[in-house]
Parts: sequence; structure tokens; C-alpha cells
Amino acid sequence: MNRLAVFAAVAVAVAAVGAGALAFRGLPPQASVVRIVIVDYAFSPSAVTVRAGTTVQWTNMDQVAHTVSMGGHDEMGSGMDSGLMGHMGTFRYTFTEPGTFEYHCDPHPYMTGQVVVTP
Repeated sequence: MNRLAVFAAVAVAVAAVGAGALAFRGLPPQASVVRIVIVDYAFSPSAVTVRAGTTVQWTNMDQVAHTVSMGGHDEMGSGMDSGLMGHMGTFRYTFTEPGTFEYHCDPHPYMTGQVVVTP
């Protein structure tokens, strides 16, 4: 009787895993997301290479507000700009065109990063 209970428990677990796998396969494919963290006044990693269509997400782990900004320092509207992000703030941007995209933190222009987008 004890063996029967163990067998039944294992059979239920296997069935649940199989059903979960089938349900997961039925979900639409997710777009690729590359994550960059802002920690200790730096972007980590500071340089990434992604394919066109990839979304990059930055998350600020510092206690100080930061931005993710393209273009020159204080040039609002000259390119991508996250605005000030507080602790745990996130910003996402989908890169659709190939190229090399340099960015920085506007309040801390020594914080720089690069996204290389390939076709």
C-alpha cells in the first residue's frame, strides 16, 4: 500500500510537469530582453551587442537617481532619454536599427555605456 501511494504521487507529479510544459509551449514567443544594471555609479555591463529588435532594460540599483541618455550632456530631446530613475527604477528601449549607440547618465556624465546593434 505504501508503494502504491508513492507511485500515485510520482504519477501525479509527472502529469503536472507534462501539462505545465505543454502550456508553456503554447505561449507566444517572448521578444529578447537584455538587462543592464546601474550599480556603484556604473552601467553593468557597460557594453552589449544585440540583434535588431532586441529590447534593452536598465535597472537602477543605486540609491541615487540616474538616467540613460543618448546625445550630449543636457541635450534633452536629442535622443533616447529615460528621465531620472530612482532606486529600482527601470527603463526599456527596443533597438530596431543596426548601429552603435553610445549613452550616458546625464547627472553623472562619466557613467557611459554602449549598445552595438547588429542586423
